[in-house]
Amino acid sequence: MKTITIHDLGDRLVADLRADYPSGMTMGTASAHALRARFAAFGVETCRGGVRLEDAMSVAVTVLQDLFDRTGGQGGDPATALAAGTALAALATAFHETEEAPADHDFGGDAPLPWLAALHRINLSATADLNLSDRLSTAVSVLADTTSADACAILLYNEATDSLALRAAIGLNPAAVGALTLRPGVGITGCAAAEQRVIAASDARNHPSYVPIPATGEDVYASQISVPMVLRRGVEPEVLVGIINLFTLHLREFSEDEIAFLELVAGELAISIENARLYNRTDARLQRKITELGTMQRVSHTIASTLELEDVLRLITEQAVALFNVEGAAIFRFPGRAGDSVAPATIGYRAGRAKDVVDESGRDEVIREVMKTGAARTLDMDYVDGSGRLFCLPLRSAREPFGALCLRMAPGNELPEDELGLLQAFSDGATVAIENATLYRDARRGLEVASALLQEMHHRVRNNLQTVAALLSIQLRHNEAESWASHLREATSRVQAIAAVHDLLSDESRLGGTTVDVIARHAADEAYGTLVPPGLSVRFDIPPSELRVPSKQATILALLINELVANAVKHGFANRDRGVITIRAFEEEGEAVIEIGNDGEAIPDNFDPTGSHGLGMRIIQRLVIADLHGSFFIGPGAVGSIAILRFPIADQMSEQLTVVGGLA
Repeated sequence: MKTITIHDLGDRLVADLRADYPSGMTMGTASAHALRARFAAFGVETCRGGVRLEDAMSVAVTVLQDLFDRTGGQGGDPATALAAGTALAALATAFHETEEAPADHDFGGDAPLPWLAALHRINLSATADLNLSDRLSTAVSVLADTTSADACAILLYNEATDSLALRAAIGLNPAAVGALTLRPGVGITGCAAAEQRVIAASDARNHPSYVPIPATGEDVYASQISVPMVLRRGVEPEVLVGIINLFTLHLREFSEDEIAFLELVAGELAISIENARLYNRTDARLQRKITELGTMQRVSHTIASTLELEDVLRLITEQAVALFNVEGAAIFRFPGRAGDSVAPATIGYRAGRAKDVVDESGRDEVIREVMKTGAARTLDMDYVDGSGRLFCLPLRSAREPFGALCLRMAPGNELPEDELGLLQAFSDGATVAIENATLYRDARRGLEVASALLQEMHHRVRNNLQTVAALLSIQLRHNEAESWASHLREATSRVQAIAAVHDLLSDESRLGGTTVDVIARHAADEAYGTLVPPGLSVRFDIPPSELRVPSKQATILALLINELVANAVKHGFANRDRGVITIRAFEEEGEAVIEIGNDGEAIPDNFDPTGSHGLGMRIIQRLVIADLHGSFFIGPGAVGSIAILRFPIADQMSEQLTVVGGLA
């Protein structure tokens, strides 16, 4: 024999309705009695066929949609909505009336087994998932299945707003979950909450406490039982957690065993919900603490990356107000050592409502004690604009106390224990930042003093060298005809070249070094006045250069330029009345390259500077190789001769620190 399926029953219902309501007939002319009879018969057949009510309702909705499409029914039309409600209600009523009464209402001798299974599933969800929404969703599903209820809902009580909120439901309007709230005392649910007792209404609509709530869709159900979830804490008063609601489409009397089971579930759920709430509060505190630590890390990084002391003090006070939610903050210091000073405290910086206090001497005494003992203190303090509470925390470095960070709080306020630890960490970071800024300030002042001394040294060396050059020039003028006069002239030129560089470096803006083109111009000017004989016109072509060298290399470079200019005048421009000397400087592969060329007589191809016996060449070799750690080339160029110096550029900062250390 062929088994009739839900689809067969659905197809038969469609055929019957098409016969009853041909196309073109509107729902307004339809017979409600015939529609109710067809769907009631469908309910009886599906129940006898072992079909679940949910599946039968699903097929019924599809059949109704086919009916409305043929007859022109619209979702917003009241007649259409009434017809659909009548049909579905008839189906559900007939379905439950067909079921045998013991299966509907009496769990029988085996009842404890499914109940225990239900409790196990609810408790399992509580231990497996600490998310409250997931727990409640599992609970309504399990309770509906275990008790054969058609709908189940859980509402949670909020003591702050004195209201019940629908948090989970099955068989009700899903849109109402999270949106519906009601007051205790309103309706069957509200009365059960207000009186903290079970209310079982087998005929809910006729119960004296019944209030229809259309938003949930519960008005289609015939019976309702509301079970309060109450938390019991020893001798303390019972605390309402929420309400469990069960609904059935047919009239149903709940047995004492069923009510006892539901009360047991309600007690377990109350504990589970309270634990979930505690977890959520703990998780919220943890998240807040993580946020605070992240904020403090960013604040500490900002403070530590600031080197100006005034900016550091400003950031510390402003961020302390924002981070710890206090009314104001100020940093206090004492002149000299805090323990020995009798002078009043000075304010490094303050932010927020860090106003003056009425008793400044009393405040200063507290700050002295905090700085000496290293222990924080809290006390009530009268300010000029009202009373408040003062919290003082020492700012101590490894060497000595710097001062105290004082926070103004509202009267009666205390910092929580966890914030005290956070504040101590903030204080330690602030102290390190203050010490760094102080060391930076002291180092900068020391550098300024050293720079002034270095500037004065260049100035005095220049004066002394100019005096020596002047004496040599006097000697030269009186002995021009002597054979050694040319050597004296070269020596004078060398001294003047060095003096010119020291004159250049005595400028404060060039203490650390200068560009090669500036050095070349000064050296060329001095060489022209000393080395170029009457009757010879020499033009220097020195294009601008970005190549910068420190002071020590600048002095050596001036001497080298002087020697190569002297070599060009003596050999390249012999028997000529004019010439051009070109000096170019640039950086190549991390090295300085200086090209000094002239358009005079070209130097021989086989000239070897290392074999030269001239003093000038020996000086050049010595300076380039020994002092600059570079290389030197001289030979014929495209026009005339060219000399190329190549050397690594010394680190300006390390050289400057070496000089400063030497001065110290």
